[in-house]
Amino acid sequence: MEKRTLLALLLVFILFLVFNQFVWKPQQLRQQQEQQNQQTQTPQTVTEPVKPDTIIITPMPDTLLAKEKTPEIIKLSNQLMTVTFNSRGGSIQQVELHNFIMHDSTKVKLIPENSSLADVKLIHPAAETPLKDVIFQYKISPDSLGVTFFLGDETNPQISKSFALDNQYGISFAINVENYQVINGIEVDFSCGIADTETVTKSKQQDYRFMYYADNEIFKTTLAKMKKKQPSGNLNSFNWMALRGKYFTLVLKENEPALMRSFRTELNPQTGNPAFVIDSKQSNPKQSWSQSFIIYAGPTDYQILQKYGKQMDNIPERGASWLRWLANIFEWILKFLHRYIKNYGVVILIFAVIIKLLLHPLTQHQMVHSMRQQKMQPYIEEIRKKYANDVVKQREELTKLYKENKTSMTAGCLPLLIQIPIIIPLYSVLRYSLDMRNASFCLWLKDLSEPDPYMILPIIMGGFMLLQSLMMRPKNVDTSQMTEQQKMQQSQMKIMTWGMPIFMVIIFRGMPAGLVLYWTAFNVLSILHQYFLTKHLKKKENK
Repeated sequence: MEKRTLLALLLVFILFLVFNQFVWKPQQLRQQQEQQNQQTQTPQTVTEPVKPDTIIITPMPDTLLAKEKTPEIIKLSNQLMTVTFNSRGGSIQQVELHNFIMHDSTKVKLIPENSSLADVKLIHPAAETPLKDVIFQYKISPDSLGVTFFLGDETNPQISKSFALDNQYGISFAINVENYQVINGIEVDFSCGIADTETVTKSKQQDYRFMYYADNEIFKTTLAKMKKKQPSGNLNSFNWMALRGKYFTLVLKENEPALMRSFRTELNPQTGNPAFVIDSKQSNPKQSWSQSFIIYAGPTDYQILQKYGKQMDNIPERGASWLRWLANIFEWILKFLHRYIKNYGVVILIFAVIIKLLLHPLTQHQMVHSMRQQKMQPYIEEIRKKYANDVVKQREELTKLYKENKTSMTAGCLPLLIQIPIIIPLYSVLRYSLDMRNASFCLWLKDLSEPDPYMILPIIMGGFMLLQSLMMRPKNVDTSQMTEQQKMQQSQMKIMTWGMPIFMVIIFRGMPAGLVLYWTAFNVLSILHQYFLTKHLKKKENK
């Protein structure tokens, strides 16, 4: 009985770790927030950029302005997306993704309505020149994949903003200033944030992230934490900054040399989603200025982001960093199966079978030892009763008994421990993998990346867990000959037998339906395994 109590408590501990990792506030994020708080206390980090009272907003000279006062809309497309530009500000007005649709069957749009991305402000020694409302002239590249917005002469513009689409979801972005005014840097505006693309947004507090890679460290924080405090600070070695939704992301990655020096974050008042503004203000002014970037506007696809380098493959959610490699393997297996089986629910069931087969030697070992220990129960009770007042002798006899039966109290714990590094990365894959977006199974399970709306699947899972627990309990236990301590242990086991499934239902009700489906299928396979193994061993004994 002590062994089963130990296993039950161990399982509770395992579930606590999983629940704490993904449903409660993640420990890793708390540590990162503490690091951020420490940084905000140091002189290097500012809490909010303060503009001197002497800064003046300078208007653009009329000689540089476009003759046409009406802004024009320009659209550029590749095979994967259409990007809409506005000559007012020379900024990105919308990004539409061709291969992804929203709940109303329209293409996914990444920028909120009536907003713009990549607006620029020029920073001078005692003044600023915002370009957001300036109407630019423009010219489209011969391949129709690029556009250059400019002020001044077309062949030798004083200010230009250039954009060009690559063959994926990248948009090259360059700003050049020549012979305009002395300049200390530029400010790039991503205050529009990322648009909501999903129907269910109740988990966006944890799903939406602000993150950046600078000074050889990757910083991440959730929308929930940003509502309490918006990060800001200085940068020394900047690489990229990202706004991530559940499945899509907007990233600003700077090309070498990295000039960005400070940033501030905010929440878009329209959507409440994370946003940021970043600048490259230097102490020494220059006669000309040039900076170039890559704007990534697309899905949080690990393989695509990996191609852009600079550790951008850390943007997709993969759970604990020490298990990212396993999450990538799981995603590859699921994608491979999905090539031939279009229903992701069936894919998850087959995946559960694969994991069960891989763990078969371990689970076989655990079940054999559990059955041996069930048969040992009368001898264990006899030893406990005989040496009730001599704990040392009781332990010696119990150890001897376990050794004679070639088992131990902790035998069979390994299969339970192995489930930890399976459940954690599998949660991330099933919750955030792009392939799971709107992936249905059958009947009421329309989205396996979201919790079961009616809790039917968690209840079914709890029922199978209860059945498995009842199968593991010793039968025909006589409590009349037990001591009070033994009766208490029996009572605890009864509570665990019925309480554990209830506890699991409560935990898994907030988990993705795909993960609950996997766990349910794995439990059913374990029950069948246990049934046939018991039947086989009984036949073997009767021979």
